[in-house]
Amino acid sequence: MKIIDFRILTISDMVLLSSLLLVFLIQIYYLLRYYLKLARHKDSLATQNPNHISIILSVRNEEQHIREILDKFKEQQFEDYQILVINVHSEDNTDGVLNALTETNPRLKVTSLSQESQFNEKQIINIGLKGASSPWIIFLTSASGDIKANWLADMNGLIAPETDLVVAYTNVERLKGFRNLICRLERFNQFVISGAWTLAGKPFVFNEDNVLFKKSMYFDTLGFRHKMNRNFANLELIFNENLRKNRIKVSTNPDLAVREHIEDDRGDHIRLLKKGVQIRQSLSWAKKISLFFDDFTRIVLPLLTAAIIIIHPEYWIIILALPLIYLILQAIIVKMLINRLNERKIFLSSLVYILIKPIINWWFFWSMYVIHRRSRWN
Repeated sequence: MKIIDFRILTISDMVLLSSLLLVFLIQIYYLLRYYLKLARHKDSLATQNPNHISIILSVRNEEQHIREILDKFKEQQFEDYQILVINVHSEDNTDGVLNALTETNPRLKVTSLSQESQFNEKQIINIGLKGASSPWIIFLTSASGDIKANWLADMNGLIAPETDLVVAYTNVERLKGFRNLICRLERFNQFVISGAWTLAGKPFVFNEDNVLFKKSMYFDTLGFRHKMNRNFANLELIFNENLRKNRIKVSTNPDLAVREHIEDDRGDHIRLLKKGVQIRQSLSWAKKISLFFDDFTRIVLPLLTAAIIIIHPEYWIIILALPLIYLILQAIIVKMLINRLNERKIFLSSLVYILIKPIINWWFFWSMYVIHRRSRWN
C-alpha cells in the first residue's frame, strides 16, 4: 500500500482529495446523526390512559370480504374505539352487509357515497373526519393485512400530553415479482428517511395510513383548502405543514406495523415516487436543503473516488477505504432497521436501492418539472 505523498500533488489533486474527505464526512454525519438514531430507536410508552380513537376505512365493492376486513379488529386489547367505514360507490351489496353488521356491532358506523356523487380522495377523507366522533383518528385501507391484538393499545400508549401524531410502519405484503419488491423497497426507504429526520428534530411523513393523529390538526388549519389539486399526497400535506419538533412519535415496533395486500400493479411504484417528490417539494427550505445534501453527497462520493483513482491509481487502496467504511456502516444500519421492522429478504436489494435512490429522485424531480412547465404553456 503506497502512502499518499502530498508534496507532489497538484492544486487540483488537493481539491479533489479535500472534496472527497468532506463528502465522506458529511455522509458519515448523516449516517450517525440521522439513520443510526432511527436504527437504535425503541418505543417508550407514554401513557396507559385510553383515548377515544376512530379507525377510518374506505371500501368499494367489498361484499365478499367486508366481514373479514372488520373481523381483524375483534381481538384488539383496547376498548375505547370506533370503526367508521366509508362505502365509496359500491355497485354490489357492500352497503347491505355493512348495515346488517351495524346492528350487532355498536362500534361500527357507516357512511355511504352514491355512484352519482363523484368524490375524490381528499373529499372522502374530509367526509370521514367530519363523521368521526373521536378526537384521535387513524386511517387504514381495506387492503390492510393482519393486525396484532396489541396494535391499538400500543398506539394509544405512545400518546403523551404534547403529542400530535404517532407514526407506525406501513408496507405491502411480500409477494413474488419485481414490482412487488420495488414497492416494498420504496416504502421501506420512505419510512427510514422520514423516521430518521423526525428523530433528528426535522419531522415530516411520507404516508398517511397507520398514523394516529389529532383530528384538530386537520380542522384547525382548514383541511385541504388550497390543496385540492395536488394529486398524489393527501393528509401528508396537512401533517407536514403542522408538525412541530417533539410533538411527533415514531414507532419501530413491528407489532404496530401494517402490511397491505396489493395485487401486482406496474403503476404503484411510479405513484409512490411521484407522491414522494410532491411531498419533498412541499417541505420547508431547511428540510429540503438537508435532504438535498444527503442525496448530493451520496451520489458524489463514488464519483470523486473513481476520479481520484483514475488520476492516481497508485493510491487506490487508501482512496477506496473511505467509501468502503461508508458502505459497511450503511449496511450495518440497514440490517439493524430490517431486523427491527421485521422485514424479510430485502437486505441487499434495499442497500442497493438506498444508494441509487438519489438518482431516481432527481430524475422524477426533473421529469415532473418538465411536465409542469409544458402544462403551463399549453
